[in-house]
Amino acid sequence: MATNSIFLILISSLFHSFWNILTQTSNNSQCFSALKGIWIIVLAATYFLFNGFPINIGYELFVWALISGILHGFYILSLSRAYSTEDISYVYPIARSAPVFVPLFAWLFLGEKISLLIILAVLVIISAIYILHFDKKLIQGLKSMYIAIGHNDMRWTFITLALVVIYSLVDKKAMDKYMFNFPDQPFINGVTFFFLEAIIGFVICNIYIFNKFPLEEIIKNWSLDWRKCFLAGVATTFSYGLICVVLQFEKLTAVVSLRQISVLMVVYWGCWKLKEPYGRQRILAGLLAILGVILISIDENGV
Repeated sequence: MATNSIFLILISSLFHSFWNILTQTSNNSQCFSALKGIWIIVLAATYFLFNGFPINIGYELFVWALISGILHGFYILSLSRAYSTEDISYVYPIARSAPVFVPLFAWLFLGEKISLLIILAVLVIISAIYILHFDKKLIQGLKSMYIAIGHNDMRWTFITLALVVIYSLVDKKAMDKYMFNFPDQPFINGVTFFFLEAIIGFVICNIYIFNKFPLEEIIKNWSLDWRKCFLAGVATTFSYGLICVVLQFEKLTAVVSLRQISVLMVVYWGCWKLKEPYGRQRILAGLLAILGVILISIDENGV
């Protein structure tokens, strides 16, 4: 993978970590996400007002944006439902396992040829995520999760995982089409596609939120968090907008795997905020993540 692409993904991960931290520290994460979505729609309207609505991209790219937006919208709802029906200790690591499945589907549907280095990098980064999540009880945590998969109602967790894999494939396909049609404007391509799919996704999300919560509760939470919601909206735009830029140049498997670095950033922020010791497990996870980045960067088959 090109150094510029790695740099953009790491910057994207920083923004991703930032908006996740803002969401985690909000009064109501679901109401927060709804207002964040409204801010993103406002940003999108402003962007299209100054740059013009992208009528020239053609029917096919609008269809890809529509599909992506629907998938992202239902992903937000599915993840929320999974967290409400199952223990986070089971939902989180499974939902974060998309890089394990993406290589197979990228090979089947996108024709990507994945090298051994990339496969090794995926396994190393996923291992880092699991080590972080289960902390000092890795083996016990994996056993418990295996038992939960066999005995508990985990359908929303696996629906969430499937949606992550599917929208990743759709977004890669869309950005390849963008690059083919408009090769001289990768950043405009990425931002435009993000705004198109985000409008659809967050409209779906907000319809759900307004039906779930009383209007008074929504307004109360918005009045407390509207500044943080704006910052989260800007951070989300940079986070996934940059990913859409990189998808025009790099393999989906490598991009999806490297994005998981944001999880480490959030965990280490939590350690700093709570003044917790980093410990051997968290240091090991960090070293594994760095190893994964190095393996992706030296992949001889990378673009």
